[in-house]
Amino acid sequence: MIKILRTLIKKTKSVATNTSMEQLSIGWYEPLSANKLLSSPLRQQYLKTIWQNVSMEPQMFNVLYKTPIEKYAEIVQLLPASESHHHSHIGGMLDHGLEVISIATKLRQSYILPQNSAPEEQAKQRDVWTAVVIYAALLHDIGKIAVDIEIILQNGARWFPWQGKPAQPYNFRYIKNRDYSLHSILGSFFANNLIPKEAFDWVAPFPQAFSSLMYFISGHPDKSGVLSEIIQRADQISVTMALGGDPSKLSEKTKLSFAKQLHIALRNVVEKFKLNSPKGGCDGWLTEDGLWLMSKSTADNIRSYLMLQGVSVPAQNGKIFDELQTHRLIQKTDNATAIWNGRVISNAGWAPPKPFTLLKVSPEIIWDNLDDRPEVFDGRIDIVNEKGEVTTATALKFEPTETLETETSELVVQNEEQEQFITTTKTVSNDLVLSGENFHKSNESMEIDYVLDMFSPVTERVLQDSNIYEPAFNETVNITQENSTQITTSEQKYLGDVAQLTQDSPKIYNEHSIDAQKFIQWVKAGVLSGRLVINRPNAKLHIVEKHIFLVTPSIFQLYLKEVANSTDKKSWELLQKQFQNLGVHKRQHTSDDSRNIWTCSIVGPNKQSFLNGYLIEDVKLFIGDKILLNNQWLKLQGDLQ
Repeated sequence: MIKILRTLIKKTKSVATNTSMEQLSIGWYEPLSANKLLSSPLRQQYLKTIWQNVSMEPQMFNVLYKTPIEKYAEIVQLLPASESHHHSHIGGMLDHGLEVISIATKLRQSYILPQNSAPEEQAKQRDVWTAVVIYAALLHDIGKIAVDIEIILQNGARWFPWQGKPAQPYNFRYIKNRDYSLHSILGSFFANNLIPKEAFDWVAPFPQAFSSLMYFISGHPDKSGVLSEIIQRADQISVTMALGGDPSKLSEKTKLSFAKQLHIALRNVVEKFKLNSPKGGCDGWLTEDGLWLMSKSTADNIRSYLMLQGVSVPAQNGKIFDELQTHRLIQKTDNATAIWNGRVISNAGWAPPKPFTLLKVSPEIIWDNLDDRPEVFDGRIDIVNEKGEVTTATALKFEPTETLETETSELVVQNEEQEQFITTTKTVSNDLVLSGENFHKSNESMEIDYVLDMFSPVTERVLQDSNIYEPAFNETVNITQENSTQITTSEQKYLGDVAQLTQDSPKIYNEHSIDAQKFIQWVKAGVLSGRLVINRPNAKLHIVEKHIFLVTPSIFQLYLKEVANSTDKKSWELLQKQFQNLGVHKRQHTSDDSRNIWTCSIVGPNKQSFLNGYLIEDVKLFIGDKILLNNQWLKLQGDLQ
């Protein structure tokens, strides 16, 4: 039967495709009747196959099966079955649906149902289980046209499948960022529209058959038993034939979803890749920002791996990239594309003049355990645009080129890998880009691993007061005489202020040009615009005990670097003094002393390190009316009074 279907697919073009070329050229499609939609030789062959595997008189066949199929045809019309994978042609949904039904009815003949029942009971329920298989196959993908595709009628109104056959010409587009698991639970919703009540009356007295059908069309294949196996095998065969694969290589056992197969393939490919070579000759680089892979070699190796497993896979790399992006196995660029252009610069001196085309993958996708990851690449990757201009720079593991005095420390740690989240006692030369300045992390999943990944293993140390730069509270400095309440104006003002600040030409700051009030404006504008993140890795602001915790000195260093392109130590020390003299922070009182700087411990399993910063009770001063929860991974040292 499969050979016959394959021959028909090669020789027969969908009549819908042929008759709609005129509409296709202008993007609109005329609603067709069920008779016209089902009139092609290929679709007639599908109907004939279904009829041959169902033993009942024609009148009953029409009521129980043909009429539901005709209703299905008028709902799906000329819509494709997928955006860029199998049956993505015009009319692909109908072709795929009929093909899965015909294959499933054929596969059903090799199963004796219900399983583990007496022969007479199996004979009694033979036709009931055939009906269950047909209805499950009919409904398995119908939810896609409701939640994956947006269909617009010629009058501008949106059409939904529960409205019946479209009354006007229509066009369609796939919905971005759609939920790929939603369509499978909508089968039960459409069942009442397609399956006749007589069929429900017939199947319902048989609890096992009825429950299997209800579970499957409600998105619970794990509870539908052998019915799920039949439909998934039929679906796999249909997809394999559509993509030019060999159905004979499909195993009898139900396979994993294509998304899972892609994930496994990607992990297998990366496992065999050479990573982080300092002088070239490798396929990827692991940075603090993510795993960067050569796009072409990754796609080619994924295709090779899947083909060896008997899995059908698109021949074009572009479609593989689309699938990886669709299933969120790679991260998209700011332009929502899969390919990043990156210039690799190694600290060993290797720096190819031309950028590479790269895929960006979250390390959690590849490695479940932090200990399994390789060392971070000793160098950096600059992301460039089409003109070759650097748009963002990814800071990677590096050795400091210059060591300054160690009186300033945001954390006292020994592990170099902490550099992503903290500023250590070593200061890096200005031509290196600090990873702490990258505020646009896209990894939102795997929360526990993600949060714990912020804190590399470190040796717990006792924080010495002498290592913290804390200006004398009454030290005389030049302060712009502005009332602190002036910063509580509209959000738009702050966004404008920070834009103006960042447009100022770079200059060396001195004690007459530094302004702590403008620093507060910059922080608030950054929070309101989303540039400055809170309670995240690399964040310079956290919520601790319902107070704002400003990480010092990095928040002041970051301000001067962005606004004035200055990393001068004297400048940020002066800015910190000015801020401290504003008196907006809370001092820490002990039994015999008081101090300006507070300490927070970063808590993780078998890990502990520290952050230093200012504690501000007036949260609105920095974040406006935003409502945020305490960072559960930070614990304030000392008592609030």
